[in-house]
Amino acid sequence: MRVCVPGPPDRPPSNEGIPLHREENIQTGGANRFGWGLRARTAALLFGLAGTLVAAGLIMGYHVTNDIRSHFGAAFARNNALLTQQRILSLLGRELALAQRLADSDLLHEWIEDEGNAEKRQRFFRDGDSYRRGFSDQSFFLASALSGNYYQSDADAGLSAKPRYTLHPNAADDAWFYATLEKVKDYAINVNPDEKLRVTKVWANVVVRNREGRPIGLAGTGFEFSRFLQEFVASGEPGLTTLIVNRAGTIVAHPDPAMIEYAAVSKATSEKSIFHLIRDEEERQALRTALAESASHVEQATTLTAHLDGQKRLLALAYIPSLDWTVITTVDLAASKVLDQGLIAGVAIGGTVLLLLIFALTTVGFDRLVLLPLARLTESVRQIASGRYDVRLRSRRRDEIGELTRAFDTMAQQVRAHTEDLERRVAERTADLADANRQMAETHRKLTDSIRYASLIQSAILPDRELAQAFHGEYFVLWLPRDVVGGDLYLYRANADGCLFGVVDCAGHGVPGAFMTMIAHAAIGVAATDTPWDDPAALLARTDEVARTMLPSDNRFGQIATNMDMGLCYVDLRRRVVRFAGAKLSLFWSDGSQCHEIRGQRRGVNDRKPGTYENSEVGLQAGRTFYLATDGILDQAGGEHGYGFGERRFTEWVQANADAPLGEQRDRLAAYLERYRGALPQRDDITVMAFRFDDQP
Repeated sequence: MRVCVPGPPDRPPSNEGIPLHREENIQTGGANRFGWGLRARTAALLFGLAGTLVAAGLIMGYHVTNDIRSHFGAAFARNNALLTQQRILSLLGRELALAQRLADSDLLHEWIEDEGNAEKRQRFFRDGDSYRRGFSDQSFFLASALSGNYYQSDADAGLSAKPRYTLHPNAADDAWFYATLEKVKDYAINVNPDEKLRVTKVWANVVVRNREGRPIGLAGTGFEFSRFLQEFVASGEPGLTTLIVNRAGTIVAHPDPAMIEYAAVSKATSEKSIFHLIRDEEERQALRTALAESASHVEQATTLTAHLDGQKRLLALAYIPSLDWTVITTVDLAASKVLDQGLIAGVAIGGTVLLLLIFALTTVGFDRLVLLPLARLTESVRQIASGRYDVRLRSRRRDEIGELTRAFDTMAQQVRAHTEDLERRVAERTADLADANRQMAETHRKLTDSIRYASLIQSAILPDRELAQAFHGEYFVLWLPRDVVGGDLYLYRANADGCLFGVVDCAGHGVPGAFMTMIAHAAIGVAATDTPWDDPAALLARTDEVARTMLPSDNRFGQIATNMDMGLCYVDLRRRVVRFAGAKLSLFWSDGSQCHEIRGQRRGVNDRKPGTYENSEVGLQAGRTFYLATDGILDQAGGEHGYGFGERRFTEWVQANADAPLGEQRDRLAAYLERYRGALPQRDDITVMAFRFDDQP
């Protein structure tokens, strides 16, 4: 640890040779050779600020104008959509109501079910003439599902009761009739060119049903389609387009006749849909949502923005429930005359000129009232800064500049007294800090030496020499304490029948963890003297018993952790088996093809409650490598997201490297762990112990 001792502060400029008792009066009205420089810079700053504000104003004005244009454009589109909705309702609603009365006529039902009866036919057509005169197109039609006959009554035909033509199920031109009977419950509004009558109309088709509810025909009227387009779709306003779609989005009315899907009721899908004009899927979904929303809010128009044929448009939707149509008004804000561009440009130019004029006047006034007096005051202060504390600042002004001048004069007189006192205090404090620095350095050295000595002691109890000299196979140990000393311990003992391997993870790390390893080492040593080594479960139980007698249990030091995780393996060379028992630690083993795990019991040694431990055995085969690891490696954070190393990553590494020489495995694991950890710190002590035996006892 370093302690920095500051040196003496910089001394103020020497006043030697200047009579401090002499006073010199300096008025703040003198000339200053830097005055024009201040003026120029201030003027540049103010005009730069003016330019910035003008640019910001233009940008903000542009966005505000666009927002206003969008607001008024949306209102314009909504009003046009709602107006068109009401006009269509006014006309087609009356036509549809009259067509429904015609379809419910008793005379119509009597005749259509007995179509060959001339008297019934004559009575119906005499009564139907009153309906014909009520329709705006002065005509109505009747199509029988029983005979297929199509009747048309208009002003030219008079009371003629002869069918105009006969409908056939297989005829493509008659598909609208059979589709309407099949799909429509009560009525449908359909745009269709009748090739046989040589007319294109907006047809109001009402289903005629008998007493059992079975459809027996269609009755209704038509509205000249060119007149319909002229009255409801053609607007003449620049940038405004009105179209009508059905529930599926199929276009049933458009200023361009080529965009219209005729006889839409007989077609399940259509290329002439408003959705085919929109390329973006998100905008299509937004339009579907808007169509559903407009259907649930009939008295309001729903608005959204979308690109039709690649051009940005503002859309307003108004639903007509009685017709199941939606009026869509599209507005091109760039082409529409929502706002007058000339007026906007004039306001922008006038505002810019006015703002520049205000800044010019502000620059001149600020220079005369503030900058020139400050420049003169600056020259006086510069003389004081050079060490001439005898300079006196005078001002007759009664404003803030005058108060500032007098405050500088008072400050100059106090600086001299404070400087001398500060030098004395700094010298005393420097001596104190230097002494404290020496004491802290000595304490740090002693503490570092103590920890290094503790590391030497801890290393002495590790069985590195025994493993290197007496191990009958291959092994490696990766022991990485988080600090100089740690709370992990590994052990090795051997007898004539086999050998005992183990790893211990004590609670804590650093110095407390190192002390815990001493206790763990002693407890295992006591247990090994009176407990068979070939019974790891009994060794764990005996170690737990000994540890409880060695560690305090009365909580004199508060809630401190004194538990230990252990994993013990006895290699029985006679029977060629590995017997394992674990306290919260697992045994991993692999022959290179798979990685297996034998989990330890859930309670550690010296837990709050004693645990029970069980032995597990696995065969000792050639090429099979065994691994004992503390949880320090599994909990180590790293990788792209800072996740723990984890058991899955460890087992994958074991499976990939189990058949390599043990010395190489240690280097590979250390390098792999270092790469995974990256710049993150080591969380805990890490210990991995691995061993492998050949076929010879």
